[in-house]
Amino acid sequence: MAGGDVTIEILKDIRDEIRGLGGEIRGVRSELGQEIRGLREDTNQRFHEVGAAILDLAEQNRFIVRYTKAVAERHADVEPRVSALEDRVDKLESK
Repeated sequence: MAGGDVTIEILKDIRDEIRGLGGEIRGVRSELGQEIRGLREDTNQRFHEVGAAILDLAEQNRFIVRYTKAVAERHADVEPRVSALEDRVDKLESK
């Protein structure tokens, strides 16, 4: 019977350790959940910052396009006037 008592004690010890592991597992799950929530918040913040930077770049790009277009249109207006002045200078020089 002494062997049976030892077996029962060993099984009780195993049971107690398993119960303790259950609590540790719940603790680890809770910590992991908190870490995951923190990572999600960080990731969302970074996506927000990247999105804001992209919108800022898009706005700057639109400004550059408008400016370039305005410069090109000004150049188009100047070209005929320069040609007319060159023609007048050529006529005056030929006299």
